[in-house]
Amino acid sequence: MTPQTSKSGSTSAADHSAATAQGRVYSGQRSEDRMLERYGRLVTAGIEVFGTMGYTAAKVKTICQNAGLSERYFYESFSCKEQLLTTVYDHLASELMRQVLESLRVRGMTLLNAVNAGMATVVNFMLDDPRHAQIILVEIVGVSPELETKRHVSMTNFAAESQRLLLLLGGVDPEGAPDGKAPDESLAEVFEFARLTGISMVGGVNNMLLDALRCGTTANTERITNAAFALICNASTGVRVLAGK
Repeated sequence: MTPQTSKSGSTSAADHSAATAQGRVYSGQRSEDRMLERYGRLVTAGIEVFGTMGYTAAKVKTICQNAGLSERYFYESFSCKEQLLTTVYDHLASELMRQVLESLRVRGMTLLNAVNAGMATVVNFMLDDPRHAQIILVEIVGVSPELETKRHVSMTNFAAESQRLLLLLGGVDPEGAPDGKAPDESLAEVFEFARLTGISMVGGVNNMLLDALRCGTTANTERITNAAFALICNASTGVRVLAGK
């Protein structure tokens, strides 16, 4: 930014201060780095406040107090409380998907072990820190049409991964099938069955997690993982039968 000059052509001290503030270094940090650090603290505070108090009860003031920041810094990064919730949801959903995909791609694992590891990753991510389940399964619901669309997209992405695993378990190669659609007409029924079953898998696992959250049984991660694993294995039998395997 270029400092504005006075009519005499000189630059005032105030103008110079404003012009250099953006790039000024405090305690070894640039202003951009400090802003990013405050942003991260607000996201962390959002997870804590939304995950414990709930979105409706949460106040911007409470979030800022939790982050150790004044309210003016909240509006430096977010226009409103809903925007922070959106950011928190995006962060949690993308981190969950990253961890699931990572667990499925461990070298040397059998397909069954990889699927079981993927299920365990979902359950542990949600219940080892119940704030995650509270935000993803409860607080995000019904806030706004925009967030409902985002929630649907996220669930669809997880359902697509479930479809891929169902096809693999059923002995059908899902590769080369864009958007989960069958590569040829002969497999159309198989792929559609796997797609619909993948959607039901996401709903079923989500409801098991929600039940654990509501009933205070979040420590039953192994039991829920085993039930989810049994669901997908049993459902894959239908894929195998339809595919004539």
